[in-house]
Amino acid sequence: MSTTPASPMTVENLLAVIKRLSPSELREFKNRFADWQNKEAKKSEAELIKATRLSLSPADKRRLQRLTDKSERGKLTEKELTEYQRLARQAEEIAAKRVAALAELVQRHKQPVSAVKRKIGWKNSYDS
Repeated sequence: MSTTPASPMTVENLLAVIKRLSPSELREFKNRFADWQNKEAKKSEAELIKATRLSLSPADKRRLQRLTDKSERGKLTEKELTEYQRLARQAEEIAAKRVAALAELVQRHKQPVSAVKRKIGWKNSYDS
């Protein structure tokens, strides 16, 4: 059962409590805090890798390609143009999320983009 602290939880209050811990309690706190940080970092890393693998559905990819081809020939209807713009915008948003996640991984790993891409199995959005 947890108890409600008498004073509001602030960094200063937490530090005051931590300073009162015995050496063995402080060691246990440090170990548990480090374990928690590692779990959070791994979870965050997994989420970033998952974000690098986002893509349009295969059906949407095919439809976007068909609409792109038709657009290049100047043959889109008004309805197709609206669909084409929606799918293109969606593809751009996905690409931006993928690149942002990749950039975050590169920064965390302090390695070249090519090394991180290899490590995470990066595929271009047009790969199957």
